[in-house]
This record gives sequence, structure tokens and C-alpha cells, in this order.
Amino acid sequence: MSPVRGTACARAGLLGNPSDQYGGRAIALTLRDFEAEVTIEPAGRFEIIPGEADATAAPDLRAMLERLGRDGCHGGVRLLQATLLRFQELCSGLASLPPGDPKLRFRMRYTSSVPRQAGMAGSSAIVIAGLRALSKWFDEPLDPDRLAAAALAAEVEDLGIQAGPMDRAIQAHGGLLFMDFAEPRKPWLRLDPDCLPPLYVAWDPRPGRDSGHTHASVRTRWLRGDRDVREAMEVFPALAEEGRECLARGDVERLCALVDRNFDTRSSIYALPATDLDLVRIGREHGAAVKLCGSGGSVIGVLRDEAQRAKLERAYRDAGYRALKPQRP
Repeated sequence: MSPVRGTACARAGLLGNPSDQYGGRAIALTLRDFEAEVTIEPAGRFEIIPGEADATAAPDLRAMLERLGRDGCHGGVRLLQATLLRFQELCSGLASLPPGDPKLRFRMRYTSSVPRQAGMAGSSAIVIAGLRALSKWFDEPLDPDRLAAAALAAEVEDLGIQAGPMDRAIQAHGGLLFMDFAEPRKPWLRLDPDCLPPLYVAWDPRPGRDSGHTHASVRTRWLRGDRDVREAMEVFPALAEEGRECLARGDVERLCALVDRNFDTRSSIYALPATDLDLVRIGREHGAAVKLCGSGGSVIGVLRDEAQRAKLERAYRDAGYRALKPQRP
């Protein structure tokens, strides 16, 4: 058998997130600049090869404990284990394979260029890439909606990660999407990427907080009927709805106002770390509209004028961050 590979890009929420966890609406795009890849190749036994970020070695125990305290006990191995559990439910012929079948003995390797714990959906990128690779290996086609649903179940149900459907939907479908998560869910609406104004993405290269921890406290407040959280979750979907109209008519100025309001609304109910506030501050000081890509650690910004880009990216670099012009989704 020949090796197979599955890939998935990072993503950025342009408007509406985090209301996807609460039956809201959102606009998101894939970031093709960053990618997770899972490769499956024949082997004498089954094994998962840890990626570089999940290395189990350190200069000494103290260094390892410091890393675990900073990053938590996470990584691609754990994610791919959950991916395997979910895939067995999707692959109708897996249970009928005889014990000696070579398809049951393979090696999974994964790599990822998605900045770690920077709010660009790096975890779900590994899961989506893994499901795509398994789909090819076992010749079990997965349409984007089945793929997204399985990835969400792997993280939420199997790993207990607090997550919403937006990341998996945009990573499974790709491109630029308007998504409605109200029940019954409506079909996703694919938007024309040519309608996007000039964008940039900036992030902190140092790993941040786990996204599950970021969302957990707000989820608890929602369940308790917290008025501020409930009202905020009514604002986000409306921003996405109006944003779709702004993109269609090319109204960049109004789109910028919506992006800024998305961040301001989020900051009213989430306790944001200083890094996130700094990433937004730098963008706003240079005339851009800015919001978090996801849970924190990175931002997506809308430029009113492409001439702003060079000075803006220099300001981020001078502050110790990284920035780039994302490829067309």
C-alpha cells in the first residue's frame, strides 16, 4: 500500500464568533498560510509518531514541568487517538477486516505549522487532517459535513474540550463561509473571497492559553442565565449577518465598524490577557479594525488602505509579535 496524507488549514473568525457555541451565526475563512498534515504509511504494527511540539524530552525534569505548566497536557497524539475512535464509527468496513489485513498496521505521523495555542484552530486542524488521511487509507469517503461533525465529537465528547462547530465547519469546507448554527441548521453559504478587503493576521509566537479554559467560564455563566453573556450572544450573530451584506456591497468602512464591535462585545464578557489587548491596540493605533481570530493569541484585522500594511507589520514585529498578509482562502 502507498502512503496517504490528509491536510487542514488554520482558520480565522471574521465576524460572529464565539456565538457558534450558542446557536449563532459567523463568518470565517481558512488561513492557507498554516497547515496541519497527517501521513499514514504501511508499517509492521500500528503506531503514532509524536510531532516535534509533543516531544517527551527536556533538558531536565524542571524544564519539562515548566513546559507542562505553561502548555498543559495536550498534543497531537491525544487528538489523533480521539480521531481514531471517531473514525471507527464512520468506517463501515473497518470491523469486518481480518486480523492480518495490512490496512490495520500503519504508522501515523503528523506535523503542523499552525502557531500553537494561538487561537487559529490548530487542534481541530490535526483532527480534520487525521480524518482525511484515514478516509483515504480505508477508502471511506467523508463529505464535509460528516467530517466536521466527527471532528467536533472527537474534541468535545471524547476529549472534553469546550469547543463550537465553527472551526470544524470552515476547516472541512474551506474558503470563506457564512454559517448559521441555529437549529434546524441551514446550509452553509459560500462567499466570494474576492469580496474581502485587505486583511492581516498577527499573533504571539509564544504559546498561550488552552481554548477550552478560555470558553469554560463564559459557558458556565450562560447556563446560569447571566444577562451580560446572554445579551452579548445576541449581538454576535447580528454582526455576522450584517457583515455578509457589507461584503456583498463592498462597504469596507461599515465592515470595520462591525469587526471592532465584535471585539468590544467579546471583551465585555471575557477576561482577556494583556497580550490579546496589546495585539488589538497595535492594530487600532495604525488605523485597522481588529478582532481575535478565535479564543486568543492572534488577531485578524481589516485594513482601510493597503498602504497601511508595511508600517503596521513593522509595529507588530517591534513589539515581539509576528504578522502576515494571509493568502486568498
